[in-house]
Amino acid sequence: MKTCHVCGCEVDDRELVCPDCGATVVKHSGSLSIKAEEEVKKKTNPMGMTVSTGSGLTDILRNESEFDNPDIDDNFYGGSMPAGMAKTVVEGVDMKKKSGFARTVGTMFKILFVVAIVLAIWLFLDKAVFNRDIVESHEEAIQIYVDAINNNDAVAMEKIIPQYLNNPEIPAEEIVAEMENVNINRYDIISVRDLSELEIKNVQEEIKLVTTKTANIKGAVEVEVRFYGTTHNSSGQKIEKNTVEYLTFIKIKDNWLLETETYETPSIK
Repeated sequence: MKTCHVCGCEVDDRELVCPDCGATVVKHSGSLSIKAEEEVKKKTNPMGMTVSTGSGLTDILRNESEFDNPDIDDNFYGGSMPAGMAKTVVEGVDMKKKSGFARTVGTMFKILFVVAIVLAIWLFLDKAVFNRDIVESHEEAIQIYVDAINNNDAVAMEKIIPQYLNNPEIPAEEIVAEMENVNINRYDIISVRDLSELEIKNVQEEIKLVTTKTANIKGAVEVEVRFYGTTHNSSGQKIEKNTVEYLTFIKIKDNWLLETETYETPSIK
C-alpha cells in the first residue's frame, strides 16, 4: 500500500489516483529517482548556487543563428545556471578580451618597427646615395668656402660648386690651387643684396651658355665680404692682408651655391 501525499489516505499500489481526494499518487520508486537526481545536482554544484542569466550570459553560449530559432532548447535562457559554469564563461570572456588587447598592442609595435626601418633606409639613401647634404644658407656656403681654402680641400669646395654648373675655366680645384698660400684668419659680412629677377635671368643665361644646362634658380644674393688673412711674397715672407670681395650665391634645389660665372679670386693672394 502507498499513502496519498495530499490527504494521507492509503491507496492500493495499483491505483494512480487517490479515491478519497482525487490527487495523483506518485509511486515510491519515483521519489527515489527524484532524490537520486537531486544528489547528482549536489555533486555537480555542491554549493547549490545559481547565477541569473536573463539574456546576458546566455548570449555568450548562443550564436547569432540560435536567436532566430524559437525551437532552440536552452535550459539557461531567461533563467539561471550553476555558479561554476557561469564563472567558466566569464573567465573565458576575460581571456578573449586580454588576448585581443595583446594582439592590438603587438600589431602597433610591428607597424612602428616597420616605419622605423623605412625611415632609416630613406635617411641612408638621402645622405649616401642621393647626396642631399644641403647647404641651407649663403652664410654656411661662405664658411665652407673659407674652410676649403684654409685646408686646401677641393672636394669640400665642390660642395658649393656642383659639377653640372661648374665653369670649366674655374673648377673647384683651380680655386683651391690659386689660394694655396693663403690662410683666411677671419671674415666679416659687410652687406647682402638680393639679386633682381632680371639679374637672376642673366645669371641663368650665362650658366646655360657655358654649361648648356638650365639652372632653376630659386633665389640669389650678392654678399660683400671682407677677408682678413696671411699670404707669402715671392721671397717667402708672410704678409698680413685684408680685402673686400663680392661673392654671388645662388639657390638651386634648396642648396646655396657659389656662382662661378662672375667669380674672381680674392686679391688677398
